[in-house]
Amino acid sequence: MLDIHTHVFCWGEDPRQGFLSEETRRRWLTRLIVRLTGLDREPGETRSDQIRNRLVRQLDESSLSRAVVLAQDAVYRDDGEPDAERTHVYVSNDYVLELAGRHEKILAGCSINPLRRDALEELERCAAAGSRLIKVHTAIQGVDPSLPEFEPFYRLAAELDVILMFHTGYEHSCRVISQKFTDPRRLVRPLDHGLRVIAAHCGTCTSFDREDYYPGFVEMMHRFPNLFGDTSILATWPRWKALGRLAGESESLRSRLLHGSDYPFPPARGPYIRRAGFRPGATRNPLDVDLAIKQSFDFSSGYATQGLAWFEPQPVDVLPGRQPSQAVATA
Repeated sequence: MLDIHTHVFCWGEDPRQGFLSEETRRRWLTRLIVRLTGLDREPGETRSDQIRNRLVRQLDESSLSRAVVLAQDAVYRDDGEPDAERTHVYVSNDYVLELAGRHEKILAGCSINPLRRDALEELERCAAAGSRLIKVHTAIQGVDPSLPEFEPFYRLAAELDVILMFHTGYEHSCRVISQKFTDPRRLVRPLDHGLRVIAAHCGTCTSFDREDYYPGFVEMMHRFPNLFGDTSILATWPRWKALGRLAGESESLRSRLLHGSDYPFPPARGPYIRRAGFRPGATRNPLDVDLAIKQSFDFSSGYATQGLAWFEPQPVDVLPGRQPSQAVATA
C-alpha cells in the first residue's frame, strides 16, 4: 500500500536542508501538532532530527509498503531568485532524496516552484535522481498553474514522464500568497499536456472558508481522465465531511482517488466512530489510523495500491545541452 502524500519538516538548524520561519514555528497550529504528536519524546539531538526519526520509525512500524515524502520549494521573486522573507516553510529536494536513498519505504517527492530561474534544470536533476513526482504548492509558493509562461515546464515534465501534484483547496497551516491559485479549474494547462496530475486534497475546503473549490474538482475530474485526487488531510475535524462527499461520487471519479495522509498532521477518530470504530485499524500508528478511516468508505478496490506502479525505477538521462543544477538553498 502507498501513502502518496506525507511530509517531513526541518526546524532550521541547517537552513540548507530546510527550515520553518519563526512566524511558522510560533503558530498555534505548529505548537499543537508538536504536542499532539509527542515530538518532544522522540529521540534526536535537534528538533529536525526528532521530526525525521519519528517519520522513519512510524513508517517502518506501519502496514504501508511505501510513502512519498514531499519536499517544499521556496517562494521566488519576479527575477527567479529565492525570496527568503516570504518563504515560511522550506524543505530541500536533496534532503528528501537523501532520505529516500537511506530508507527503503521512502519515495522522494521533490518540489519545484516553476517561477524559479532554473526550474527546468532542477526538474531534470530531480527526475534523474529518481523523483517520479514533483509537488507544486500553489498557495504557499504563489504559483498560478494556469499561466502560459509555465508551458516549457509542463512540456519537459511530460517528456520526462513525471507526475505533477498541485495543492488544491484552501491552505491553513502556513501563510499563503494567494488562495485563489488553489482552484482545481486552474489545472487545465498542465492537464492538456497529457500529464498525470494529482489535485492534492481534492479541492476541498472547510465550512468556514470563503469559497468551496470542491465542485470545481468534480468538474475537472469528469473532463480529464489524466486527473487524480488524493485524500490527504481529509480525515481531520475541519474537513470531516469531505470523505463522505467523495464516496458519493461516480465510480469513474472514485477509481482515481489516491490514498494520502498529509502526515504528520494527525487524523481525527471522532467523526468516524460509527464507520471505523473507536480504534481504527486497531492501532495507534497515525499512518495506519488514517488509512483505516479512509478504507471504511466506498472508494475503489485499488484506492491504496494503484499509484505504486508509477514509482517503478525508470532511469532518466539528462537531456542534451543542459547540465544538472544544484538544489536551491534558502537562508
